[in-house]
Amino acid sequence: MNSINAIELIDLYINKDERGDLIAIQFQKHLDLSIERSFLVFGKKDFKRGNHAHIKCNQFLCCISGSCEVKCDDGENSCSQILCDPSKILKIPNMIWSSQKYLSENTILIVFCDLDYCEKDYIRDYKTYLELRKNGS
Repeated sequence: MNSINAIELIDLYINKDERGDLIAIQFQKHLDLSIERSFLVFGKKDFKRGNHAHIKCNQFLCCISGSCEVKCDDGENSCSQILCDPSKILKIPNMIWSSQKYLSENTILIVFCDLDYCEKDYIRDYKTYLELRKNGS
């Protein structure tokens, strides 16, 4: 079962020239998996989202505009990461509880998932999450 130590901040290469910056994401090379789903979250300042864990799905979060604080928890340890640079992707493996607090207006978070959407994969109650962790599920 994943622990807080499995959370990883992945640096992407920025190709800069006089026209601007280009950041490419090569899913196999940078994330070592194939992406089945992605979505954008348009957050409002001081609002929280997330507050769940996934049983099987691994997620990768990238803040492409604004800033967002991501809090992660494995039931025993926790960490926090500010995302505000589109050249950084935060890997949140399965069975890690996470929430996002939007720190600025018009924050845009893009999320990449290695599995299609399945409501049964979500753990939305923290007490249930702790029980599953305790039982090694």
